[in-house]
Amino acid sequence: MAQFKKMKKALALLMAVCMVSGVSACGEQQNVEENSPSVTEAPKDETTTKATTTAPKVTTTTTTTLPPLPVMEKYDTEEWYQKNNDMIGWIQIDGTPIDFPVLQCDDNKYYLTRDFDRNEVKQGAIFADYKCTFTTRTRPANTILYGHNMISGPSFAKVTTYCPWYSDYSRKNMNINQYLTAPTIKFDTIWEEGTYKVFAAMYVNTQEKHGEVFKYYKQRDIKNETEFYTYITKIMDRSLFYTDVDLEYGDELLTLSTCYYPFGKEVDTRFVLFARRVREGESAEVDTSKAYINDDPLYFDYWYQLYGGSWGGRKWDTTKVKGLDKFLETHPEV
Repeated sequence: MAQFKKMKKALALLMAVCMVSGVSACGEQQNVEENSPSVTEAPKDETTTKATTTAPKVTTTTTTTLPPLPVMEKYDTEEWYQKNNDMIGWIQIDGTPIDFPVLQCDDNKYYLTRDFDRNEVKQGAIFADYKCTFTTRTRPANTILYGHNMISGPSFAKVTTYCPWYSDYSRKNMNINQYLTAPTIKFDTIWEEGTYKVFAAMYVNTQEKHGEVFKYYKQRDIKNETEFYTYITKIMDRSLFYTDVDLEYGDELLTLSTCYYPFGKEVDTRFVLFARRVREGESAEVDTSKAYINDDPLYFDYWYQLYGGSWGGRKWDTTKVKGLDKFLETHPEV
């Protein structure tokens, strides 16, 4: 017990040092794994060009033949889009300082160390994965946004407050207060407003030496039901809490990714928050009273080596994902 208390204090100190010093490498591990060997290579299609009125390849599960939308007036200003046309949208989460423009360029490295004005800064900016495809009326099937975990500048530090053991690594006094405060996320593109319902959050490793790596950042588009159900089950198995939010094939997903180092930077890990867009005609209201902490999420090997135990298997309500139970009857390996 004494040894565990010492370990807990050491972990807390490591976390505090990382936060106060502003040291962070959010997105770097994903970039190396995802885009090697040429991490700065531009996409072969010009899907991130904002000024075009010709719809590029669409990676959402729906398409449209409607005419293109103009940039919304609130973003088409000298302060925002006219100043930096890498601006793709805006992210805002109630009860947090997260209220920032979202940028996107032709790689996942540029805005790691540059701000909205393209100045070199260690805080970087909030940016969308460069392979996520946006048009004036469509979004990726899964919009992936990256942000550093820092106490200053545009940051996703407060995304980690959705973690039930955020302030207590012993996991004895867990809570989902941040989810109860902000069960939805506002993410606009520069052309269209959007609200998303949070449905899951997970803590994952990025290096094989610490266990199997779930490469959530590769699933930008969802080509078919098999990809959708497989991706969602991997998320839900790992989720630290469950909600009353339902899911179905065709939903647009939003993924917020930031670095999180409870074990120190030598154990490279991420905290990831997932939400799905409010459907047309659906209320944005969420019944948070039905949310609860998952006492047995699927972690990675290093976690179990440190704390002991093993995953007890899938126990979440699979009926919350429309069609999943029928899919699992013929795909028991998922």
